[in-house]
Amino acid sequence: MYGTGLEALKSGMAPELGQVVNLQPVSRKERLSQQHREDLEKMRLRARREKFCRYEEGGIEQPADSLGYIPEADRFTTDIAAAEKHERDHAIARQQQIQYNKRVNRAEAEEQRWRTLEIQHQMETQRMANMRDHGTAARSNKSSMPYNPISLRYDDGSDGDRLRYADESLRYRSALRADHLQQRMTSTGFNPITGEAYNKVPIPAAPTRPNC
Repeated sequence: MYGTGLEALKSGMAPELGQVVNLQPVSRKERLSQQHREDLEKMRLRARREKFCRYEEGGIEQPADSLGYIPEADRFTTDIAAAEKHERDHAIARQQQIQYNKRVNRAEAEEQRWRTLEIQHQMETQRMANMRDHGTAARSNKSSMPYNPISLRYDDGSDGDRLRYADESLRYRSALRADHLQQRMTSTGFNPITGEAYNKVPIPAAPTRPNC
């Protein structure tokens, strides 16, 4: 075969054409993918035929007849003015809701305050009525001692008698102390400097203990 071709070249005649194998050119990406194990397995699965499962690349776009399909025009917001107006309306509605909540809270607080004042007024009115009915206020003004603070008269009864005896005993003992001190000052009853006679301290009669 080689001899025939060589002879044909020497004689100037074209050689006979034999079986030609045309190879599809391979890109760099395909050559690099053959070096990666996962890509190599995917390529082999993709090239399988007959009863084997075929590998298909999954795309991000859904078919037109599927439930997840959406046109490209609907993927993005096209009406910017309407979107901005919606945001402004939302902000205004939110501010109005805040102001409404403040008004409601203040009204409830004011109503609660007046309700509390009304309850306090009713309790005070009831307390004053009970004091008038049971004489509690009159008892609070009652003197702690059994005598009249205006007329300075002792009360009738055993309490007044005991208080009268205590006061008279106090005055009697004080007079005795004053007389004892006067006697200690001089034994003659005269002032040693001026020569005048001392006025003796009056001593009241000894009080009588009450029988009560």
